[in-house]
Amino acid sequence: MAAIQSPALGTENVRSAGRAMVVAGGACWAVGVVQYAVAQIVAADAWTRPYSLKNNYISDLGNTACGMFHVPHGTPYYVCSPSHAVMNASFIIFGVLTIAGVLLLRRIWPAGRLARWALSLWVLSGLGKIIVGIVPENTHIGLHLVGALNVPVESVAILLLSLAIRRNSRVLAAIGIAAAVVGLAGSFLSTAGQYAGSSLYLGLGVGDAERLASYPGTLWMLMMGITAMAFTRTWLSFRYSAQAP
Repeated sequence: MAAIQSPALGTENVRSAGRAMVVAGGACWAVGVVQYAVAQIVAADAWTRPYSLKNNYISDLGNTACGMFHVPHGTPYYVCSPSHAVMNASFIIFGVLTIAGVLLLRRIWPAGRLARWALSLWVLSGLGKIIVGIVPENTHIGLHLVGALNVPVESVAILLLSLAIRRNSRVLAAIGIAAAVVGLAGSFLSTAGQYAGSSLYLGLGVGDAERLASYPGTLWMLMMGITAMAFTRTWLSFRYSAQAP
């Protein structure tokens, strides 16, 4: 079997098997993020009353009814998303592509407990995104919020994977750790503000806090997807060079 060189990480004779899987997995993540971003723009633009990035949840874009709505312990506000079908389909597609990317890339990460736990959490995160799309917030808020746990679960998965690759790529590991920490902080602020008072948003609105929790992980997925497609040898070297516990 042919071998490739990966001088950037100081490894030699890195196996070339699975290159197509790496590219396909990276494409799943990159396409998933891009279509998710486009769907948010399209759905928000369809609102007759301006959609507020600061004061509206992302899930409001998938709300299937027009009228007053509130999350548990939240203040009622008006929601009407004519293009809710676009957003809910996007949630489902994002979840499916997240899981597909995990499965295609599963043999690329270093062997060890950290990577195994992280990949399991990634699958759970993908399932959560699918639930969010199948069960809009106004249909069953409890189940929808269970699906919304995909956001902090994703942050923990990124943290574990970043620790797993820290010996192979300090730069990617550092970026991942930073994204995970910011995402988890955003999840804390979003939850604390919802249940304990808006002052805990630290000046952010409910939408800002949710995006602080969600977007770092989403951007990390886009970065890693592009890295997988453009720098396949780097990803292959994760598996075949020094392994993390």
